[in-house]
Amino acid sequence: MVGLGDVAAAVVTAGAGVVGVWLFVKRVWPVVKTIPAGILAFARGVITAAQVLDSVKGLPAFIDRTDAALAQVHHELHPNSGTSLNDSVRRTEARVAELSETSERLEVGVAGLYTRVDELSAVDDRLWQTLEPDDEETHG
Repeated sequence: MVGLGDVAAAVVTAGAGVVGVWLFVKRVWPVVKTIPAGILAFARGVITAAQVLDSVKGLPAFIDRTDAALAQVHHELHPNSGTSLNDSVRRTEARVAELSETSERLEVGVAGLYTRVDELSAVDDRLWQTLEPDDEETHG
């Protein structure tokens, strides 16, 4: 429940706010209006310079972090003692080329085996026909 004291405090607070705005408009605003534009421009320039200096103060640490990161990237992208990404890629490419050659040899060999099995099957069929010419349904 809102009491009379709460209502009175709200009215006093609102009244103080209105009086504060009225005093600002009546007393401070005329002074602010008369400040020459050059002084305001100078003040803006000082504030801008302060903001630039504040934003630049972290630049040395940023440069150090960037240099360290670039050194790591350089290490990985150039051959060294075998531990770089570049060295690993070269080893992988060489091994893939070896496996590709092995795969091609296996394909040729397997194709030859299929041909040989077909030839042997034909010989087997001829042998069975020679041995049992009348019994083709049993082995055919």
